[in-house]
Amino acid sequence: MSKEVKRELQQISPPDELEAQRRAWPVVRGAFHGREPVSWHRRNVRMLALAAAAIVVLAAALSPPGRALVGDVRDAIQDDAPTPKPKPVLAGLPTGGPLLVNSPRGPWIVQPDGSRRLLGRYWEGSWSPRAQHVVVSRARDISAVRPNGIIRWTIGRPLRISGARWSPDGFRISYLTGTELRVVAGDGTGDKVLRNRVAPTPPAWRPAANHELVFGTVDGQIALAQTDTGVTSWRAPLGEPAKQLLWSEDGQRLLALGERYLRIFDAGGTELGVLGLPLGPAGVAFVRKSHRFVLIRWQPATGRSELVLMDAEAERGEERSLFSAAGEFGPLAISANGRWLLVGWVGADQWLFLRLDVLRVRAVSNIAEQFGGPRRDRPLSAHFPSSVSWCCPASP
Repeated sequence: MSKEVKRELQQISPPDELEAQRRAWPVVRGAFHGREPVSWHRRNVRMLALAAAAIVVLAAALSPPGRALVGDVRDAIQDDAPTPKPKPVLAGLPTGGPLLVNSPRGPWIVQPDGSRRLLGRYWEGSWSPRAQHVVVSRARDISAVRPNGIIRWTIGRPLRISGARWSPDGFRISYLTGTELRVVAGDGTGDKVLRNRVAPTPPAWRPAANHELVFGTVDGQIALAQTDTGVTSWRAPLGEPAKQLLWSEDGQRLLALGERYLRIFDAGGTELGVLGLPLGPAGVAFVRKSHRFVLIRWQPATGRSELVLMDAEAERGEERSLFSAAGEFGPLAISANGRWLLVGWVGADQWLFLRLDVLRVRAVSNIAEQFGGPRRDRPLSAHFPSSVSWCCPASP
């Protein structure tokens, strides 16, 4: 066939081609949304198992007797390890302590036995110490509610409220409204402005301290203030707005996560280190009772996310890859006993529970439907929980 004839044939459109495409699209889209995502690991599980066995034999042959293969927090979930078949429903948690799950439908409380309660049509919720209350916000209202949904008090403001967080001792709550940072007592009294013109990053209370709060400023810095006196203890430049501010449980290390950098500070505001990050999904969570933290690091070249264990010290040492998979990882949460890490796997619509001290991983699917409702025509990420916290925050 000549090139001219082939080109002419390619330009001929079948009858009713456009309408056929329109009729086929809903079927294709429905099949896509109803699929069970199959990761690269599951497609290649046999090959991975053989490779892992060979590596173990080689390590046993080459390693000196008694050499530790892992640290205090082990590389329990190796890079590219296959995940188990996920359970279709969250029927229980692998350890004690309830979850607070912020979803498009509102905040949920999930008990260790898997039972869950929707607190209401709030936009965001955050635990009080020992989970006796939850501070919730919706539009221009902030409220303290009990886990059974009973409202204890409510405050209204002229502008939208976000980023409400309870202090570690339970006597203060900070929140953002417009560009103001405000502080109110835990019983709803004494509401006052702490700072004007602050960044939209949720502030973070410093543990084991007397009502000290770190927050972002509009000029690209972070600052630590004593909320009872209003005195600023220190300021530190970031170079870009922070998306997340997170203290270690002893209040001695602070992480400031931005779009391109993760900066590590000590309690006095001295920068200990900075890590460059590629643009993409990221998140951090401190390991309990330590200065180690888990970082979600995006890999643009491969379209994968990786969980990396690192140390928030000036001399950080070698990082450890815990787990990686294709697609985006979502929120992180560490269990109260520090043994389990919850990570959202958005593309697979799963939660993964990673045991950090032994080789174990559990998976639960259909997370978006269980917490966000039917998907309909919206993307999966629009129904997936935006954040998860595992009771209970450390007490002073």
